[in-house]
Amino acid sequence: MPDHLSLMTLHALLIAIYFSFLWKAGRRERWIYFCKVFGALMVGAVALGWLMYFFPRP
Repeated sequence: MPDHLSLMTLHALLIAIYFSFLWKAGRRERWIYFCKVFGALMVGAVALGWLMYFFPRP
């Protein structure tokens, strides 16, 4: 069974591909937008994971 990080990476990859094809027309624009969205999703998810680390379950 895959772990959370690999599933999160796959989800970010698919969302970034979808958004870049949906909103950008040129090839270069798509690559730049893909990198921005993928990076933002990955950094945001890891940052949120670290923030949740400081709030343990009861």
